[in-house]
Amino acid sequence: MPIASIAPAIERIKFFDGQRLFAADLQFLEQFNREMRWLHNQSLHQAGIGSGFAVSGNKGDREVRIEPGYAIDSSGREIVLTQPQVLQVPPVANDGEGNPVYYDLAVSYRDDSLLKESETRDGVCVSRSAVRYQETPVFCWVELVPTGDPPGKAALTAGRLAKLQAVNADLEAGRRIRLARAEVLNCKLNQPLSLAQRRNAKPAAQPYLFAGSTKDEKTPWDVALTGSDITITLDVDTSAASFRGMPRYTAHAIGNRQFTVDLPSAPQQTLILDGFPRVETADASTTKFKFSLLIPQSLFGSGRKPTDVADALKANNSQALKGWYVEWLGVER
Repeated sequence: MPIASIAPAIERIKFFDGQRLFAADLQFLEQFNREMRWLHNQSLHQAGIGSGFAVSGNKGDREVRIEPGYAIDSSGREIVLTQPQVLQVPPVANDGEGNPVYYDLAVSYRDDSLLKESETRDGVCVSRSAVRYQETPVFCWVELVPTGDPPGKAALTAGRLAKLQAVNADLEAGRRIRLARAEVLNCKLNQPLSLAQRRNAKPAAQPYLFAGSTKDEKTPWDVALTGSDITITLDVDTSAASFRGMPRYTAHAIGNRQFTVDLPSAPQQTLILDGFPRVETADASTTKFKFSLLIPQSLFGSGRKPTDVADALKANNSQALKGWYVEWLGVER
């Protein structure tokens, strides 16, 4: 919520005895305080479940139970459930190929225009009108968008697929809050509800750690001369970790350290490819970093020209560094 959308200017309202007030004055005060609270939530908290919203459902159930809870969406709006609610499992048999269909149970803020009147009063010389509205959240089952070309995707029309993609985008953006994931077959749960996909508003009390490797990646190593030494570098993708803040990376290279190569000075020379690992912090971000290994000349032999060794590594990159990969760890506090 941009600050400019709240009001043209921040004004403090003051009342005095005998002042004539209009409904618009008090309505503005309530709206202003509410939107300032939303701005606070959006600025200092992340979208997700603050407390409660426990969801239960076992294999074979046709209904799920949702307990009272409190959540915040990406606009900072509070989503509050005060009484337990029972929701029917989506009445679908299968995906058209006999396979289960996957849904996310989501909750969202109910727009003001959709609120129900909980109290009305007669006005002075005006008709009866609402003075209180009951705020209740909106629950819905969001069918997951098929990826690749799985069975049943061909049956989706372009319009329905676009609608599914839009609703799934709301989940990812935090406009809807995911409470659980369901696998539905023959109009009932095919497995117990999965809670692993829930989104929490409160940050974890302990550091978030994620480890990965480039073992299955095909990114080539770069070879360069650094004075009389050789530096090999590799770009490492860490987007799978979904870091929110800048993590601290540590990494090391895995691979055979001995390499036999023909140099201009002598054939069948055995080199040792080892050195000092480093994470280039200047280029690091939440989704990537550059790993470098500095190989000093003393390891591959002082009698060998660094340019010859570097040229050999460049020319035989696939053989010299075959099987090499980087294992890394990111720690986000």
